[in-house]
Amino acid sequence: MDIDPKLMEQLLETFRVELDEQLQAITEGLLRLEKHQQADARQEILKRIFRSAHNIKGAARGVGITGVADIAHQLESLLSTLKESNSPPSAGVIDLCLEAIDKTWQAMRAFDAGAGADFDMQSLLSRLEQASCHPSTPEGEPEAVSLQVPEPDMSEQPADTAARPEQQATPQEEQGSPVPVGGRDDAPGGVEVVRVTTDKLDRVSALAEELQVAKIGLHEQFRGMQNILGDINALSRTWSNSQCLRMQNQAALPEDLRQLLVSNSEAFASLGRITSQMQKQMRVTHNRVGLVSSSLQSEVRMLRLVPVATVLRPLLRPMRDLARDLGKSVTLHISGDDVEMDRVVLEGVRDPLVHLLRNAIDHGIELPTERRASGKPEEGNIFIDVHCEGGEIIISVRDDGVGVDPRHIGEAALRKKLIKPVELEGMNERELLDLVFRPGFSSRESVSTVSGRGVGLDVVYENLSDLKGGVQLESEPGQGACFILRMPLTLTTERGLQVRVGRQKFVVPSVSVERILDLLPEEIADVAAGQVILVNKRPVPLRELGATLGLDGDEYTDNTRLPVVVVSKGWRMVAFVVNEVIGEREIVIKPLTRPLVSVSNITGATLTGSGGIMMVLNVGDLIETALSATAGTPVLSSSMLEEEVVTPHVLIVDDSLTTRTLERNILEYQGYDVTVANDGQQAWETLQDQRFDLVVSDIEMPRMNGFELTERIKQSEHLADIPVIIVSSLAADAEKQRGIEVGADAYIVKGQFETHALLEVVQRYI
Repeated sequence: MDIDPKLMEQLLETFRVELDEQLQAITEGLLRLEKHQQADARQEILKRIFRSAHNIKGAARGVGITGVADIAHQLESLLSTLKESNSPPSAGVIDLCLEAIDKTWQAMRAFDAGAGADFDMQSLLSRLEQASCHPSTPEGEPEAVSLQVPEPDMSEQPADTAARPEQQATPQEEQGSPVPVGGRDDAPGGVEVVRVTTDKLDRVSALAEELQVAKIGLHEQFRGMQNILGDINALSRTWSNSQCLRMQNQAALPEDLRQLLVSNSEAFASLGRITSQMQKQMRVTHNRVGLVSSSLQSEVRMLRLVPVATVLRPLLRPMRDLARDLGKSVTLHISGDDVEMDRVVLEGVRDPLVHLLRNAIDHGIELPTERRASGKPEEGNIFIDVHCEGGEIIISVRDDGVGVDPRHIGEAALRKKLIKPVELEGMNERELLDLVFRPGFSSRESVSTVSGRGVGLDVVYENLSDLKGGVQLESEPGQGACFILRMPLTLTTERGLQVRVGRQKFVVPSVSVERILDLLPEEIADVAAGQVILVNKRPVPLRELGATLGLDGDEYTDNTRLPVVVVSKGWRMVAFVVNEVIGEREIVIKPLTRPLVSVSNITGATLTGSGGIMMVLNVGDLIETALSATAGTPVLSSSMLEEEVVTPHVLIVDDSLTTRTLERNILEYQGYDVTVANDGQQAWETLQDQRFDLVVSDIEMPRMNGFELTERIKQSEHLADIPVIIVSSLAADAEKQRGIEVGADAYIVKGQFETHALLEVVQRYI
């Protein structure tokens, strides 16, 4: 019997969801088995993952995916043998089962693409069949990473994944009949569960946002009604006072005028009573709409919540493989992963978690021999804990490895010119540890496939900032390090700072606002790259918001207190001068639609209570624009500073005329004094005669290449303090490693070369 194509697509979509859940359950069970569980616990795990393999087989046959069904059948046979013998599976058998899971996904992707499997299916099936006959072989490598979490409560498993542990499969199970999307499952406790697509949730969420906009509008109308009532009461008092004065001479007034005074006085009193009653009714309606809107948004947020386990548990396998590749023995402990959070936030935190775990395994956990020498168990531990605090989710990633020494962090940052010696002297332990989140920081001097390229923790910091969260490092040398991630439960609520530039009003998301200042002209300092102010003793570029947006603002005078909004994105910070800071308000951001989706510096729009539109600024774009070559117009005259400004002197070394000219134009446009050399030998001779603040060099050049030039500079007693930046098309790790060995301070690949990338590195080292 032919199945309706629409129904078949629903069945396939449901099968994909079920396949993901069942394969993850098998993976978790296999990783538990690696730790040689006790007989009772091992039997329970084997029963559970056997049922998962059985369910995959039946469902795959039901939707006609024979490749997946064949693998699941052989995997089921192997698990059945293990279950009957209840003997610990060898490392080789565990590896084979994990390989079968990987190949199951490949078979599913091949089915979706309408192609055959891109691996040797028969070889895999044959090895699984052979292992089911001899489960004690082959022996493999010892275990590396395992999961240490409480055993799941079987009463909470969905009916199609945990029911009937001892029953034989029914014909329906053998054929497989997943519930179509939108159908119903029986949940624990008799609660009925409806599967809803995320598109429908998004539409409900959009309607909730519209109600929130209406609530904001009603609030502004309520405030307007309050103002009207105040005006009416004031006018009524004025009229009454005027009437009383005239009533002293009422005999001199005509009768019709006396009647007009009396009737108008009564009219004012009546109008005041009516307006007051309307104002009270509007207050009741406003409060009710606010309560309904808040409750609806809360319920919609609850619908979008998913367990943190959906992100954490799929990380177990790649972390296990990474530890094995590095020759380390690591146990991963997870607690609190049943905590739920917004799906969007959870997806955003996935990459930071992956990086922190890789960082812990690569940098933090020592090799078994090193741990044994320091009196630690050979097996390292990584602890992930998830819990709620108010409206925040807290995720901590802690290891018991070498830890982080704040002094070493400061020294590494100083070597890489991320800070100056005077800054290092005034830093406390907390500030030193925060340096690991600076762009370009890396305490490792070698390059590997895992880490050591100076890119990483700054990305974690920026990703958490995008999620309106943050990250903090705590560490005790020799005892381990702990990264604490904080993020909101949901991203649906938003507040914004309303500012005016000329005649236009804009909204800056409050989460990006560091502070608001009234700035005196004498607090502005002129530097080579523009004007700056000091914020927490840190120089911050000062720009006009109007000029950055290409708008005309009101003129500023030297005697004016300037309204300034300081915003940040990651570690970058800019202070913007505006004409007026109006105040903070609740906002609902609506994304731009075509053809406005790519408008620079704008992230969306928000509606005012009266139906007007205000643009919401994209702080990341704003900072990028403000720091570009066209955004450095001084806010005020530089006559306030009397000291002389010294222009940094840069030497560019490259045998390509085009590259030399391009780099020279970029740096000269930024105000740097630039000298060029055709090759390393000419550069070395030039360095003997002139003083330079920075050298930018290619690698492949005649007479003396860039590596040789860099090595000579760093070995020279009077030139060693000059930073050297290598800009080359050579992108292999070997060349990058060679650059580190000869002492280069930075390495930029020409294939990824961009103007702002060069300027950012140059500004860091000058």
